[in-house]
Amino acid sequence: MPSSLRPELKNAKKSFVLRKGRTTSAQRRALKYLKKQHTIQLGEDKVDFSAAFEGSPKKLIADVGFGSGESLLYMADRFNEVNFVGIEVYPPGIGSALNQIEQNKLTNLKIIESDVFDLLETKVTNETFDAMIFLYPDPWPKRKHLKRRLLSEDFLNLLYDKVVIGGLVFCKTDWGDYYTQVKEAVASDNGWLREDLTNLPEYLKSLPQTKYERKALIEGRESRELIFRKTPR
Repeated sequence: MPSSLRPELKNAKKSFVLRKGRTTSAQRRALKYLKKQHTIQLGEDKVDFSAAFEGSPKKLIADVGFGSGESLLYMADRFNEVNFVGIEVYPPGIGSALNQIEQNKLTNLKIIESDVFDLLETKVTNETFDAMIFLYPDPWPKRKHLKRRLLSEDFLNLLYDKVVIGGLVFCKTDWGDYYTQVKEAVASDNGWLREDLTNLPEYLKSLPQTKYERKALIEGRESRELIFRKTPR
């Protein structure tokens, strides 16, 4: 299946909304001085992830919209046998992650500053990622905004191209109708097989609470998880 999204969808939809947020002096310094060492700079060609990780033949996991980076940094620090890529557009989050990568001397984690739609469509070859992680994607709770949700059927088709056969997609949300939407989209596509949550890979077990999960708990919303595997169509 071609990876291109419909033109009208691509033009109307972004994977993010840049909200106002304070960037600390430490984050600004990281954005200025640490990008060269710890980010993958995008050019005209597809990303060469093997070169970015200096030829390391490890599994490659992408954390999309990692926010403050709690879970991403937890995984990278504890599972150095896996390479991780954090995809984000939010400067404070990127700055915080860069500082932690530097302080903890993490060689198995790189950051990409990009909209995930543009990145996957133009810069990532097919069957690149062993897993892709989506923790608390923007729920767009208003009915008139539901079409803006990231994990749509169209986007799952794009993910299908970029994940290896047998690869995983993991998502976590505190909005019940979003969970149902993704579950139904997966069930209607014979290329995805829903997995039992007892079969989570080690790097997804015991993830730390993110600030979004803490907010959900305070506001009385239950967090729910889905994991599904790519199978041949």
